[in-house]
Amino acid sequence: MENYDARDVSVIINGTYITGFSEGSFISTEKDEENYITHVGAKGEVARARNANPLGTITLELKSTSPSNGFLNQLAKSKDLFEIEVIDANENAKKIGGSEAWVEVPAPLNFSNEIETIEWTIKVADYTVDIL
Repeated sequence: MENYDARDVSVIINGTYITGFSEGSFISTEKDEENYITHVGAKGEVARARNANPLGTITLELKSTSPSNGFLNQLAKSKDLFEIEVIDANENAKKIGGSEAWVEVPAPLNFSNEIETIEWTIKVADYTVDIL
């Protein structure tokens, strides 16, 4: 039997641990484009070209009360690139991220009589996924 514990998943940006995640799906990661571009000729010949686009996207879902919102807002205002790592220390451990990242746009804000979710979209220029 395998076990999963969300407490064993961390996001680290420039050495700072991000905290205050929303319930449910709280992190999503995705490479922006496919690794290969496929072409099929008129007679069915298949060829592929390596896609050199290394971009990926990491989306963080934080509670509106998270202390990390201020930190991410400062990064959104900055012109500097930062390092981001998503580390899953559960069984079948994974490390996702890169050293050249930026906040794509400041997070949209909603106001309510409940705790809202704030979504931060981070673009990663050298996106990698390692299954450890």
